[in-house]
Amino acid sequence: MTAPHSSRVPRSLTVAMCLQYGLGGAVLPFIALLFRDRGLDFTQISHIFSGASAMLLFFPFFWGMLADRWVPLNRIFTLLNALMVVLLIVFGRQQSFIGLMILFMLFYACLNPSFVLLNPLSFHFLENPREQFGKLRAWGSIGWIVPSVVIYLWLAIKPEPNLGFTISLGVMIAGAMALASFFLPHLKPGAIHVTPTHAPGISYAESVKRLLRNRSYLVVLLVYFLVASSFAIQAIYSAPMLEDAGLNRKWIGPSQCIGVILEIILFRWQFKLLARLPLTVTILIGITAMVARHLIFWLSDNVVLLVASHLLTGIVVVYHHIGVSVLINTIAPREIKSTAQTMLILCGSGLGPMLANFGVGWITAATGQNLRFVFAFATLLALSGGIILVMNARRLNEAVK
Repeated sequence: MTAPHSSRVPRSLTVAMCLQYGLGGAVLPFIALLFRDRGLDFTQISHIFSGASAMLLFFPFFWGMLADRWVPLNRIFTLLNALMVVLLIVFGRQQSFIGLMILFMLFYACLNPSFVLLNPLSFHFLENPREQFGKLRAWGSIGWIVPSVVIYLWLAIKPEPNLGFTISLGVMIAGAMALASFFLPHLKPGAIHVTPTHAPGISYAESVKRLLRNRSYLVVLLVYFLVASSFAIQAIYSAPMLEDAGLNRKWIGPSQCIGVILEIILFRWQFKLLARLPLTVTILIGITAMVARHLIFWLSDNVVLLVASHLLTGIVVVYHHIGVSVLINTIAPREIKSTAQTMLILCGSGLGPMLANFGVGWITAATGQNLRFVFAFATLLALSGGIILVMNARRLNEAVK
């Protein structure tokens, strides 16, 4: 039997949130600029991210299956972060397009599942996930912005700023998370837990088939597929767009932090809004913010307005990303909750961004590396996800009652 839930959030979960998201904050906001420094154009960068996203067509099932059937979920984090330490060390020494592409693909296949798998681990040890998870996830946002401060100081004191430092910082954080994972609460593989509504002995494959026949679940995946693809475009190409608009490189990280700071504030209010409104409405709030942000990057070249639009990103993370994760946790059967969450990566960080980056590669090649048309494309992706959500809102609201 699993230990009973506690009203207190395990401190090790808070530390894990800080460190795991800190690793992402050290690498992802600056990676497009690092690729640019090593001589790659936006078409080549889009190919790297397409390949990295393609890796997530397989790895969501792999890591989710391990966690649900064989390996304790807390031990998965030890393995993931140990792998990322090695991959980042080798990646930092690469200069060729092929070398950078292969190593980043492998790193990405470990990093993205580490974010999503924190959700089922946290949900399991929280007495009231809808009330408590937002406050816990805020620590992830705090972890994300801390590396930007360190990197800002590094770039400010160096006469020739070298973004290779971001990789070294990532190695240190991944190593710290690998050690911290030994203190995470223990969670046995989820398939051994049987609820009254699911017969004992049901196979993992049959459980997944049942989930994939659930129309509400498929609609959520489709919405996430479109909006997260749009989000991936802003995450990758916002930094070079800001630099081209005239923002000094050392301010790239801090400028993005204003959105993360808003995340932290909104997470404190998240439960009050979620408790009063259907989850579909909160998700739609995030989608609307995503559309507005892309419109700004598409139509404006005002640096102040571009920087201020990072506030909209914070709204997307809190109300769309977290709202979808909570909705999935409600819909999915208990014995495959980890798989249900990691399948968000299949659509939101795998297939969707892979196709989006193929589109970016074609657009930049056809327009002379013009990023404005890229953000027009991203606007259409997010808008499509919002329309589908509205069309299926009643069905989704009934699914969580």
